Amino acid sequence: MAEAFDPAEYAPVAAAAIGLPLPPEDLGAVIGAFAVLARVAAPLMAFALPEDIVAAAVFTPDDGSAS
Repeated sequence: MAEAFDPAEYAPVAAAAIGLPLPPEDLGAVIGAFAVLARVAAPLMAFALPEDIVAAAVFTPDDGSAS
């Protein structure tokens, strides 16, 4: 079973990991936004996928030149 998502723990760690400054006065709003996103995503994340599912292809754009 997956661990419970804690937006208060996640937001500052994620911001630091990508070098995004997160002022203390904005932290509450960011945590609130992540809490809403987690609630919206919960039903999707709870949907079990079969182990043998084939992932979609990855789109890789070319440089536009014809070969």
